Amino acid sequence: MTADRPWSIDFPERLNEVFAHLSPGERHAIYDALKLLADDPRAGAEEPVTGAELRRQLTAPAEDSGGRVTILYRIHDDETRLELIWFLAGP
Repeated sequence: MTADRPWSIDFPERLNEVFAHLSPGERHAIYDALKLLADDPRAGAEEPVTGAELRRQLTAPAEDSGGRVTILYRIHDDETRLELIWFLAGP
C-alpha cells in the first residue's frame, strides 16, 4: 500500500551517534535509501517478523568504503510514518 503523500521518517536522536560513526559514503547511501522508502516503505524491504510491520532495507554499496548498511524500521500505517530503529554497518 502506497500513501497519497510521502511518508514521514522519524529519525530518533539516539541514532545520531551511530550515524556519525558511519563513513560519508554510508551516510549518503542511507539518505538515498530513505528517499526511496519515503515513497513506498514496503518496496524491496524484507519483513523479518511477519505481521509486525518491522522491516529491513539494505542500502546500495557506499561509494567510499563499499560497505552496505542495513536499515531497521517499523511502519506505522495510521500515521504514514516510518520509525527508524537501528542502522547496522559492517562486513
